[in-house]
Amino acid sequence: MIQQKMKSYWYWWIVIVISLIEMIVFLFVGEDSYLGIHDNLDIHIADYQILKSNHAFFAHGEKVPLLGGIDRNFLLSEFSLYAFLYMIFPNFVAYMVGYFLKIGMALFGGILLGKDILKEHYKKYEWIIVLGSFTYGLLPLYPAFSFSFASLPLFVYFIRCIEAQRGKRYYAFVLLYPLLSYFTFFGPFLVGYLILYALYAAFSKKGTAKRLFGAAALLTCGYVLVEYRLFWLIFASGEPTIRDTMVMESGNAGIVIGNIVTAFVYNIFHAEDLHRYFVLPVVGIACVILNVKYIKEKEWKKMGQDPFNLILIFILFNCVLYGFYSWDGFRSLVETLIPPLKGWQFNRTVFFNPLLWYVEIIIVAVKLVKASHVKLAVAMMAVTLLVVMGTQSLYNDFYNTVYVNAYKLIKQKDSETLSYREFFSEELFTDIKEAIDYQGEYAVAYGFHPSVLSYNGIATLDGCLSYYYQSYKEDFRKMIAPALEQSEEACAYFDDWGGRAYIFSGEHETVWNPARTPQATEDTLLIDAEAFEALGGKYIFSRISIRNAEELGLELVGKYQHEDSPYTIWVWCR
Repeated sequence: MIQQKMKSYWYWWIVIVISLIEMIVFLFVGEDSYLGIHDNLDIHIADYQILKSNHAFFAHGEKVPLLGGIDRNFLLSEFSLYAFLYMIFPNFVAYMVGYFLKIGMALFGGILLGKDILKEHYKKYEWIIVLGSFTYGLLPLYPAFSFSFASLPLFVYFIRCIEAQRGKRYYAFVLLYPLLSYFTFFGPFLVGYLILYALYAAFSKKGTAKRLFGAAALLTCGYVLVEYRLFWLIFASGEPTIRDTMVMESGNAGIVIGNIVTAFVYNIFHAEDLHRYFVLPVVGIACVILNVKYIKEKEWKKMGQDPFNLILIFILFNCVLYGFYSWDGFRSLVETLIPPLKGWQFNRTVFFNPLLWYVEIIIVAVKLVKASHVKLAVAMMAVTLLVVMGTQSLYNDFYNTVYVNAYKLIKQKDSETLSYREFFSEELFTDIKEAIDYQGEYAVAYGFHPSVLSYNGIATLDGCLSYYYQSYKEDFRKMIAPALEQSEEACAYFDDWGGRAYIFSGEHETVWNPARTPQATEDTLLIDAEAFEALGGKYIFSRISIRNAEELGLELVGKYQHEDSPYTIWVWCR
């Protein structure tokens, strides 16, 4: 009896075994794990450490020691469930807890939604729903906002429950949903789609529209309450931000088409779902077979109502919108017709595509089972899962951790990739702070990310933030003007965007690239020393020895290394 039950729940054993293997690997390796650095360790993890070390999660009217002392409101809300993890756990532990929670969230939401859609047929297709939801949970999407992606099936389930009048508690769930979501990625679109669906229901589903409009209002209120700091900055601060001066791409027809194709085949790196390796060709083949059959049998109505086709149209719509966003004429037209979208990247509807692609593969599997091709469906779901687990990408933390540690073991030498421990190098910077008697003075980083300084409790004039006051950008620009004059790429990168207020090199745009061996070697520091001092700067931490230090009025404090760190850090003071 036990063996029979185990066989009938074989798919759950796959989920359990893979989850345990990943847990064991991360527990064994610990902070020697290789986690995505770009837009992850170099921003968000350091930001949470800043909030934690300055007791600023719930602070109001205070500044935090980033970008010369920025309003705490510019950092992420304390009412996000992901932020709560960093309040109660050490940073690396919080990251790992978040990693497994997002898998569980996708699995839980997928099962609830599957049961609701399939109803009495669910048991027959349960293995598809479980494996498909688990695979979706494993997707290497933007870690800091992984809950936003993983919780989408749960949100759809809540709306279906409200539509079917299953209880008032689902209204409360919708109100609280923004605790899992992120407004600038998903908020405007979820509210907008809900309103559009309510309008559709007003004409086709009697009695449903009022409930859906109510859900949209509650969802909006939830976002405002959870992300009240963002809304205060938008509507009440009254001071221009870098968003007001950002230069948006305005491409020709070739660029628009290229962006559409890129979004369809690759998606964008924050939502790199790896669908191109297996899901895309399978969905393409299924699309041809399914619709040729509809056309031959002249079943036009079924063709137009098939969920597979409807979802594929949604995917294409998101890709087309992403492409046309790069055309200034289209962007201006949309912002004129829908003023609330002005300044928002409304092409972020492409963030829905990871879910949609993997729903498509679930639908294909269900159709195969209906056609008695069970073994083919099993093989397809297995390959889908293996491709996600076994493909390198920026945020595929498990794959990267296994691969780089195996590389070191086999090759008996270090990889150029930095682990979590190496990137932040806490022991090294603890030694440096003790050696220089650091008392909270402002500093900048040269040759590495300033988030390393922030994480280690060193106040920075530089930093990465996609939203801060324009006045500080202008002041910071005065300091880095010598570098921008020598590098057109750096000048365009900072002036057109400005999210990374970094110390640039005249020869290497990404002088801060996190590698074991510094990729840039320019030893002439191109800054305006007087502007540096005017901003309140005292220390310069550099991975590169500065040849023109005397010319800049800098004094060498010391050169520092630690056996557990890949960095050699020169510290200079003004």
